[in-house]
Amino acid sequence: MTKRTSLVVTLLVAVGVILVTLVVLSIAMATLRYIDSTRHAGFTSIPQQLPQTDVMIRINQVNAILAPLEAIFSSAPDDASRLIRNALLIGLSSIALLSIGTCLLLVRLVGARSARLASQLRKSEERLTLGFVGSGAGLWDWDICSDSVYYSPWISELLGYEEGSLDNTPAAFIELMHPDDRAACKEATALHLSVSARYDVAFRLKTGDAGYLWCRSRGQVVRDDSGTPVRMVGTLTDISDLKAAEALAFSEKELAQVALAAIADAVITTDIAGNITYCNRVAEALLGRPIASLRNRPLALACRIFSETSGQQISDLVGPSIDGIDYPDLEDTLLLHALDGRIIPIDHSVAPIRNFSGTIIGAVVVLHDVSEGRQHAAELTYQANHDALTGVLNRRAFESQLTTLIRTAIPQQPLAVLYLDLDQFKVVNDTCGHAAGDELISQISMILQQNVRAGDLLARLGGDEFGIVLMDCDDSDAIRIAEQLRASVASIRFAWTGQYFAVGVSVGMVAVTHDGSTLKEVMKSADAACYMAKEKGRNRVHVYRADDVELTVRHHEMTWIARIKDALERDRFCLYTQAIVSLQNGAVAGDKHVEILLRMLGDDDQPIAPMAFIPAAERYGLMTQIDRWVIRNTFNLLARPGIGIRTCAINLSGSSIDDDHFFAYLLEQQRLHQVEWSMLCFEITETAAIASLSRAAALIHRLRDLGCRFALDDFGTGMSSFSYLKHLPVDYLKIDGSFVKDMLTNPTDRAMVDAINNIGHVMGKQTIAEFVENDAILACLRAMGVDYAQGFGGVGEPEPLVLACVVDPS
Repeated sequence: MTKRTSLVVTLLVAVGVILVTLVVLSIAMATLRYIDSTRHAGFTSIPQQLPQTDVMIRINQVNAILAPLEAIFSSAPDDASRLIRNALLIGLSSIALLSIGTCLLLVRLVGARSARLASQLRKSEERLTLGFVGSGAGLWDWDICSDSVYYSPWISELLGYEEGSLDNTPAAFIELMHPDDRAACKEATALHLSVSARYDVAFRLKTGDAGYLWCRSRGQVVRDDSGTPVRMVGTLTDISDLKAAEALAFSEKELAQVALAAIADAVITTDIAGNITYCNRVAEALLGRPIASLRNRPLALACRIFSETSGQQISDLVGPSIDGIDYPDLEDTLLLHALDGRIIPIDHSVAPIRNFSGTIIGAVVVLHDVSEGRQHAAELTYQANHDALTGVLNRRAFESQLTTLIRTAIPQQPLAVLYLDLDQFKVVNDTCGHAAGDELISQISMILQQNVRAGDLLARLGGDEFGIVLMDCDDSDAIRIAEQLRASVASIRFAWTGQYFAVGVSVGMVAVTHDGSTLKEVMKSADAACYMAKEKGRNRVHVYRADDVELTVRHHEMTWIARIKDALERDRFCLYTQAIVSLQNGAVAGDKHVEILLRMLGDDDQPIAPMAFIPAAERYGLMTQIDRWVIRNTFNLLARPGIGIRTCAINLSGSSIDDDHFFAYLLEQQRLHQVEWSMLCFEITETAAIASLSRAAALIHRLRDLGCRFALDDFGTGMSSFSYLKHLPVDYLKIDGSFVKDMLTNPTDRAMVDAINNIGHVMGKQTIAEFVENDAILACLRAMGVDYAQGFGGVGEPEPLVLACVVDPS
């Protein structure tokens, strides 16, 4: 019990005591009045029959006796009455004062309680108001009986209306809703009123600026004792930001879904337990099951992955990532065993999925089917290592494998190298054309493949030359096999359009010793032996021996290498230019386009054609030095004022493409001579580009980034020309002259020229026809739409570059 309650009880007890005292005093006063009346009655009842004298005497006696008593009794009621009256006055006064004090105290207590309750009410209202404002909510109160609604001021402010301007009827509120939302709101209200279903609806309300605002309303019905709804109270919340966030999230989700569906890789997400939660269509196709059968299935069961090298299954692909451990890179290719039985080589990546707090909640796995890439890489590797015409190894692959064999050779497994050169190929090629020559090469290749042993290496080294490495073969066996090969080739009679040709082959053989020989020495010796076979009458086998006098003479006769080196040291080379002219309208006047040609000066200072020394330079590794000489001197002449050349084409050899320092040399020469990069167009042959495809592509990209252009020379001579063209970003295709020179008489050559021109244009490249020897070919090329032409008879003869640098006086 509180102190205030105790005080009130005490006051009530005091009032009760006072009331009891008043009752007692009232009884005492009534008793006194009764005694007084009895006394007077006693005196009046004295007998009247006594004689008067006696009576008087008796009366006097009695009066004398009773006088004091009467005085006493007469004053006693008065005193008692006075005392009682005084006591009553004092008591009543005390009661009055006490009542007044009690009333004052009660009034004070009631006032204090009222003030306290009012303060609490204000604080409660303030909390409620702040709560609504802070939560972005307004209060509404629907009196169902009167069908009127109260809206808190915040709702009017939220919707952009003046306070009190909202109509207080439910029908008016429904009119503010977006038409598409009204039915759902009415249905939710009806369900809540009928069965007390949860009332929580979202809708759009019209604002004062005629727009719409997304709001959320929650409410609770109040029922009377009979269960009849009499009132419904709720809140209205602004959820426009939430809806905007939901729309953005939905848009981002849709974007992610579309991106994942469009991506070419299989994307799979898992939960923290490693169960599949999502996969795109590529993943469905890769795993061989639809998403419905994959969802919630352990990834390890749906996606069985094995190491191609070890054959062991990767049982937990996502576990390390979920545990926060970086997954180790696997060097070997992985194999996916799909549920439909397919085995697919893949690359993969795994990354954890984190929530907003950074906690890992799953993982995303990306699987890339490398089947096509592996097949394409195998095709590229095959094409890079095999001759396009015959399908046997090319020179690059042959020399690479032979280098390894030489380095690892042991005496117990002797090796022999055969160098074969067809004897009558030039006759066939010149008489019947390149098509006949290609057919002859193909037939010879088939014969050689049928006669070499399993495990031996066979390669086409170029033109009509073949190379063979005989494994684990001593000299006598090597000579026997070489004779068999020669006899097999000599036994055929090549037929072409009614003409028959006898074919022979000269074979040079060298045994690989274990004295530290190099590839260059072995190939040089085999080539020299082959040359001696030709010198001795062709169609024979010649074995290289270090003490062979004839070969020694042959080596001395091979003076080209010494002459080339001397020309490099003494600047015994000179530069020529040959014009490349535009065949189409719109050519800019003065836009001079030339190709740089190289000549060597003989002892008589007469120019020597490049085909006399370039093969020897290529064979003995001098082409890089020659290319550098050409670039250095060409840049020096182009730097002269008034050069008049807009585009200068410079040939690059395969050796320069493979030279890691060649690009730096180009940069140095450009810095020294300040030649504009845009003037330069570098030409590489199709054969050189294919032999070093990746290096060629890299060099082309680097130089094109500087502003240079590139031309692919002798295009069309390979069987896979168009396939490689996709990987070489060149600007010009130089149609091989072997097709151009006979295009007027050979429909096949004409079709090839037309096809190369059309495909080149489709790929955004310009075309240049070589060997344009007359005006008739020139006109035909112009009609085909070929962009440029180059040749001796039809376009222009080569002229020294020094003369080309002279400014035209006009």
